[in-house]
Amino acid sequence: MSELKPIITSRSLELGDHFDDIKDKIESDKRYAGLEKLCQFYDKGKRLEYCTERIHPNHSEHPARMPILLLFSNPHPDSVRRGLFLSGPHSRSFWQRLFESDHLRLPVGEINLKCWDKSTPKLLGQLMLEGKYESEFLLYFHCLWPIPTNQVADLKRLFASKPQLWGKINEDGRKELIELIEREQIKHIIVFNAGVFRLITKTEVKGWGKKDAVGEFLKNGDKEKYWGVDSNGKYIYLSLHTRAKNWKDGKGQRYFTRFLDMIFKRILESKGGEIDKK
Repeated sequence: MSELKPIITSRSLELGDHFDDIKDKIESDKRYAGLEKLCQFYDKGKRLEYCTERIHPNHSEHPARMPILLLFSNPHPDSVRRGLFLSGPHSRSFWQRLFESDHLRLPVGEINLKCWDKSTPKLLGQLMLEGKYESEFLLYFHCLWPIPTNQVADLKRLFASKPQLWGKINEDGRKELIELIEREQIKHIIVFNAGVFRLITKTEVKGWGKKDAVGEFLKNGDKEKYWGVDSNGKYIYLSLHTRAKNWKDGKGQRYFTRFLDMIFKRILESKGGEIDKK
């Protein structure tokens, strides 16, 4: 087996003339308390070093499986601290919803997603890195912006008065995303944030993420607004935000899982290639 890439990695950002201001905001504003615990400032070089997360399995170990990228906005500090995406107390039911899908199965008896303990993030992270779940897909987890904050709005607020620095963060994020999908030959990307979807597809979506709107969409919605957007030969799909992971419809089914199953089914129908839009 090839060496596994770590989930938690260290990254660096040169702040230049904005060093003192960014440092002061992170250290004094309670909204960045989680980030402060994960970062270190270096006066020499005027840089910020911080921890972030990703799950990039080895496709060479599973050549027959279709690589699918799950793309998020940015990490949450609680998850980075625990060592796994969406592993905080209010986030971890994401993994239940994910493995309730018709297209993914955990090995029987290895991990109990309903009852987490301290070992669960490590065990689940290892399983995802090794791809040791039943599926036609191999899932990659990646963030467009790697800096951990509680909300993406907090991240943007941190750099709101520094457009050049925020522009560099955006450019670096795009470059890393392109390198990943080209290296791993990923054709299908599932996005969990409407703002990220708009940014990378240039497609406007309004009212997305409201429970009533989701119900109406499932009944009558124009699905082409939310998936199948061709971006240089890649197909982008907008799923529900992870905060909506526990919403139920009138029959007690989870909207979040229903959306994922719709997307997975669409991807399989495309056989990993061009989507039939008839």
